[in-house]
Amino acid sequence: MTQYPYSRPVSLLLLGKGGAGKTTSALSLASISASMGWRTIVLDADPQRSASEWDALNPTGTFAVHTTEVGAVPALLNRAKTHYDIVFIDHPPASYGGTKKLIRAADHCMICARPYQFDITQALEWVDLVKTESMRALVALTAASPRRQGKNAPIVEEARQRLAEAGADIWRGQITHRLTHPELIARGKTIADLPTDRLARAEYESLWSALRKQVVASHG
Repeated sequence: MTQYPYSRPVSLLLLGKGGAGKTTSALSLASISASMGWRTIVLDADPQRSASEWDALNPTGTFAVHTTEVGAVPALLNRAKTHYDIVFIDHPPASYGGTKKLIRAADHCMICARPYQFDITQALEWVDLVKTESMRALVALTAASPRRQGKNAPIVEEARQRLAEAGADIWRGQITHRLTHPELIARGKTIADLPTDRLARAEYESLWSALRKQVVASHG
């Protein structure tokens, strides 16, 4: 357990195409935050309600999940930040009428993307949308093929090149061990329930570390 180190609460908006691991990432990152003793909530604005369904199965309640709509989130954020240190927002897989206002209201944005051609095309659309609101987003590659001898798989390397050419901020790591997550989520658990030496947990802890560096840069 560590004391919350920042000067004010932080919100992170998760964006991405359907199937990119957006909800899994929200729950995984929230579980790591909660395991550190930080007051954590996920605002489930995705109409699929996967995070809310997971919450109904979760026996521990280590962090909160609140079901809401995209248009209601900006008003909820101020209230949430009076009770929680970290607020994760699970956005729908497509842009809504209130998406731009929500991007402006969030402190940070992250885009989840699989390294496939159409997924990267949509990720770049999210990057552009975030930029129109004078924000930047960290792009995290999910469902990525494993590295071999320290080198990215060709499809991952191509995805990184496309993102870099568009001026996107790209997480240096990747999420590869995704098959662990569906089983955990079906039992109301998260990666924080895994031993610390499991690769599926280590990947998200690495992503969490990268996000925290962004928070330090902006929040101190």
